[in-house]
Amino acid sequence: AGTKACFADSLAQYRDVCTTKFDIRRNFAMVMYSGTILGISCEIMYNRIFPIIFGAASPEQGLARAIKMTLFDGFINAPFFWLPPAYIAQALVYRYPKRQAIAKYITDVKENGLLTKYWSLWLPATMINFCFVPPHFRILFVASISFFWMIVLSIVANNDKDVESCPLEPEPVMLNPRALD
Repeated sequence: AGTKACFADSLAQYRDVCTTKFDIRRNFAMVMYSGTILGISCEIMYNRIFPIIFGAASPEQGLARAIKMTLFDGFINAPFFWLPPAYIAQALVYRYPKRQAIAKYITDVKENGLLTKYWSLWLPATMINFCFVPPHFRILFVASISFFWMIVLSIVANNDKDVESCPLEPEPVMLNPRALD
């Protein structure tokens, strides 16, 4: 999970028009979040807690159970358990108050469409996961999809600047402009 986050954040930083150099602390925060929170929590949530809450899988309740698990994951787990720790990990790495991290999370939810982006990817993916993926492959499926989510999350969570306020690199000065004539 940590290696995946490292690559995903590296791609996000490369794509970010406001980032002029690689931010190792930003990358470490995403690795810490993905490696600890997501890696461990998905295993516990999907393979241990969900069977307790929603019962064991059975053919009779297949689709109804999958819908319940998908909605629970998207509307309970995501806003309260999956996403806030990413912001808290950044607060720990950058040494700013956790309250500020939660305020940034709330801002990203309200103004930057964080949950809308999450739901547009994860609701269909989670439904596929619970309907079609065998239980022993679910964590692998989630890990595969989460690579793309980590790119989106890294961009949204680190989007503190307006594109117009980004520092622009100066145009290179031509030493001998007549050479092009």
